[in-house]
Amino acid sequence: TLNFSMSQAHKILIVAGEASGDSHAARLVAAIKEELPTAEFLGVGGEALAAQGVRLLCPASELAVVGLLEVAGRLPAVFKALRDIGRALKKERPQLVILVDFPDFNFWVARLARWHRVPVMYYISPQVWAWRTYRVRTIARLVDRMVVIFPFEAEFYRDRGVPVEYAGHPLVETLPTLPSRAALLKNWGLDPRRFTLALLPGSRGSEIERHLPTILKGAGLIKQAIPETQFILPLASTAPRGLVEEMVKKNVEQPPPAVLEQARAPAPHFPGPPIKIIDGQSYAALAAAHLAVVASGTATVEAALAGTPSIIVYRLSPFTFAVGRLLIRVEHVGMANLLAGERLFPELLQHQFTPESVAKEVLSLVKDQGRLESIHRGLIRIRECLGGEGASRRAARVALEVMAAMVLPAEGN
Repeated sequence: TLNFSMSQAHKILIVAGEASGDSHAARLVAAIKEELPTAEFLGVGGEALAAQGVRLLCPASELAVVGLLEVAGRLPAVFKALRDIGRALKKERPQLVILVDFPDFNFWVARLARWHRVPVMYYISPQVWAWRTYRVRTIARLVDRMVVIFPFEAEFYRDRGVPVEYAGHPLVETLPTLPSRAALLKNWGLDPRRFTLALLPGSRGSEIERHLPTILKGAGLIKQAIPETQFILPLASTAPRGLVEEMVKKNVEQPPPAVLEQARAPAPHFPGPPIKIIDGQSYAALAAAHLAVVASGTATVEAALAGTPSIIVYRLSPFTFAVGRLLIRVEHVGMANLLAGERLFPELLQHQFTPESVAKEVLSLVKDQGRLESIHRGLIRIRECLGGEGASRRAARVALEVMAAMVLPAEGN
């Protein structure tokens, strides 16, 4: 039994990066509030954490980048955020720091927390089991409890002497009961009779810049092969909408007004796919689509849970990719494939990720019913291994245990 005084506030600093981390962190905050109504939260996050009443020291969108060179452009914002977090740790003395994925930034926050003698819970593990495995030593030194969402992660940390709890995947507990595919598409002004492809280029601006132009060009090739194709692009809360709209406009030709005003003959056909941009609703978009093109990340797990065969894509700067190839320790990049233990979803990475390869993989799946059925069977297995509902509640209980029990030594190095 955990005993907390309800007459005083209990401050928790929480740091989440991209859209998926923000969403998972918000559910964790809600679960902690149910157990400890006096809890107050501050930290770094996006719209979901803000909606839970978290006082944001810095919006996550200012920090959300991937890659060694890409981070350099955000260093002033990173240093400012770390300075603000350090001041908050010193002045407000939170009883716990919760870190949610986002390792390149959160490892520095963990160091600050250790310096200020505040216990640290890490929720949703960085992929240290996949690459840069040496970072587990940093985790063992700086983190008081890992709370992981995949069963194989718990075994990885236990084998290395890191205190760990398996909570299950928080996506499972939040899967909405969706209307029919036809109802979803009609609600978005789309035709349920047409072949539908979901496009998920990532949640960060840097990811979208690297992925979306290639995806859109591939969509144009698919449209040429299957003219009735329609496309859904769900936009993460942390994604820059203006950037996405500009890219779509640039890559989807629109008829000039002068042409439309010409004689009464029907307007000529213009190349380029019609793209329906929707706010959020990535799971609904995946469920409504026949197939998807998805940037590697949490969205591949969403695609698996939605039962939607997908093409996984990803591109980094050449330097970051070259370094990553030296350090990576897993056979697959996509989380859905790692969970399945096989390459259910094709992976197009770096130079393999071209408009032509995207179109080729999509069209190949469309034509191969046997392969699609095999993928669907694999997706059922993935869903079964991710556990049932209650991940956020289990993680909240661990957070309260750490708050109640931890007395930290100062960091010795």
